[in-house]
Amino acid sequence: MKKISSLLLAAAMTLGFAACDKTDNPSSPTIDPTTEGQVIIKEINVGGSVKASTGKGAYAGCKGIILYNNGGKAVTLSNFGIAFSAPMNANVENKNVVDGKLYFEAEGWIPALQGLWYYPGSVTIQPYSDFVIALTSAIDHTQTTDGALMFDLSNADLACYDLDVFNNKDQYEAPAKVTEDKWMKGFKYTTANAWPVSILCPALYIFSAPTTVTLSTWLADEANATFVNGDTKQSVANKAAKIPMDWVIDGVELYQTTTVEKSTKRLPASIDAGYGLYQSGKCYSAYRNIDEKATANLGDNINKLVYGYDQGVEGTTDPSGIDAAASAKNGAKIVYQDTNNSSIDFHLRKEWSLK
Repeated sequence: MKKISSLLLAAAMTLGFAACDKTDNPSSPTIDPTTEGQVIIKEINVGGSVKASTGKGAYAGCKGIILYNNGGKAVTLSNFGIAFSAPMNANVENKNVVDGKLYFEAEGWIPALQGLWYYPGSVTIQPYSDFVIALTSAIDHTQTTDGALMFDLSNADLACYDLDVFNNKDQYEAPAKVTEDKWMKGFKYTTANAWPVSILCPALYIFSAPTTVTLSTWLADEANATFVNGDTKQSVANKAAKIPMDWVIDGVELYQTTTVEKSTKRLPASIDAGYGLYQSGKCYSAYRNIDEKATANLGDNINKLVYGYDQGVEGTTDPSGIDAAASAKNGAKIVYQDTNNSSIDFHLRKEWSLK
């Protein structure tokens, strides 16, 4: 689900599509050691769960995403951010659609509604490796009274933590282990005390700005902001940064399972041609499917793959049948499917994949 950005990598690298050769003989290793790295969104979990102490209400303080290097070379992300498109939810009237198209796509940008998180430094993701970003408190939520049904974010690679911008204590406790140099910075147009990402059906994307751009300055420049959703009264709820399309690395459009027929696209087809499914309140993840042929053809994976994946829910699953976690413990390197269409690239998983 991505539009590749040539600005993403350090000068020594160029970002390209993962290029594992696919053959009809999965027992024949075909991995090319020069295969480029490729950053994708592997998993999104923002829907929360019921409170463990009562079995009622909502525990919404545990939100995270996992990025993944889907190729054979290390990737350095510089000057990058996380944002969501407009409108916030897919099942409301979408006035950004004009004559059947999202008007901003033709203008070469995508909205970052109400604000975003960004990291002005650089981080490196190793080949076929996860990179965890805590969108809320970077703590072990399983050890909290009401969050015991959730997951552990204490060992995240980056934490969204900027109390000068977002200071909701229920959403942003001090990171347990993530050091200050790995805290992402917040930016907002509203008075909200927490980043208002949809817990029902987010349209998330990641981007990387040129290293010549200082994001704090760029975001503060009113020339780089606009009002979306047909808002002529200029409400801050509809104010958004105009992120250039060629900065976008990857994006995932999700629809709520119960409102698919009422939903419309918020991400352009060049970023995501379809949509995945999502449901809040059950600790479900939107989880990327495995490219079975490319994975089987990678090095000596064929002898390390574990089948019998059983984590899919709501009638969805990974068609490959490969258990990524068990296979990785066996030493396999996983190649995830990336067709730029979440309808076939993602399924609903019953819990966070990292334990």
